Amino acid sequence: MRNTYFLGGASPEGFETDFWNGQRHCYGILLKGGPGTGKSTLMKRIAAAFPDEDVSVYHCASDPRSLDAVVLEQRGIYAADATAPHEAGTPLPGVTGEVVDLAAGICAEKMQGSAEAVRALYAANQAAHLQARKGFAGIAALEAQIMEAGEQALLKSKLQRYAEGLAGRILPKKNGTQGRLLYRQRIAVTPDGRQAFLPQDFDLIVLSDPARTAAVMLLRLLAEAAAERGLTAELTRSLTRADRAAVMLVLPEQKLVLAAEDALLRDAETVPVTVLQLRRFYDADLLRQHRALIRFCTKSTAAAEEQTAALLRDALRIHDELEAHYIRVLDTERLDRTADALIDRLKHYQT
Repeated sequence: MRNTYFLGGASPEGFETDFWNGQRHCYGILLKGGPGTGKSTLMKRIAAAFPDEDVSVYHCASDPRSLDAVVLEQRGIYAADATAPHEAGTPLPGVTGEVVDLAAGICAEKMQGSAEAVRALYAANQAAHLQARKGFAGIAALEAQIMEAGEQALLKSKLQRYAEGLAGRILPKKNGTQGRLLYRQRIAVTPDGRQAFLPQDFDLIVLSDPARTAAVMLLRLLAEAAAERGLTAELTRSLTRADRAAVMLVLPEQKLVLAAEDALLRDAETVPVTVLQLRRFYDADLLRQHRALIRFCTKSTAAAEEQTAALLRDALRIHDELEAHYIRVLDTERLDRTADALIDRLKHYQT
């Protein structure tokens, strides 16, 4: 089984991820090395080496072609890019994890002729990401206006009662086991725009919400209800909202996804089995007072997101140029040997 996520993504506060907290009980292979040293290639080889197991792959939001992590769920092992902007270490080497330095495969002498160009490209890439971060801050400010208006008009007690009834219809009764509330990133703004990883063959319920606030509350309440019933509830939170509000809930045992309409692509291939209209959970008069503001912010958010994606495309173009300098001097045979040895160890790893 293959589960597909993003490791995290850019936000108004910089790169954010829930990955490390979710893997704190696993053994970590922390891959170090700059661009072009083979981190993503190595992780793709690891994922391919376990075709019959439950494997989770985590893509890079800045470059969805690349992997940031791969998790062998049944073995309790992960391999992850531990360089900036998601730098990490292991507190007890050999016990909680280990570091693999792929930069050792770079010939430093051969890089000297490219030193000036590499420094310039690195600086340009950092500048492009800084501009993108400002774009995300603009999106967050607009979304905060929508959420504030929705909060003022939201009929919380009515929505609470509805959530309890909905949970009773779509979730089984308590089964006596310990439930799990997980945070996994399935949605991110990428250089190609907003992208969502929906699990295959799951039913989809879309939450149509004029002010985005009711959907957040409903997803949270359903996730809590699922965990109380001994189920797994997997929440995706928005990277473009300052409060990291929930925008998608995946219920694996029910093969069901609930997602806020504004979080999905307009041309998403998955057709919803149900669309829940959440307008009824707002005070109509209060919502009408904010209608013009909500429309303006919604339209402006879409435009700002397109501009931010363009900045990410520029950053990726620069990154690809930077990476090419390292690929040119990479000892690929050494990388192959490292990959073969690591995969062999993982196949014999004892949990």
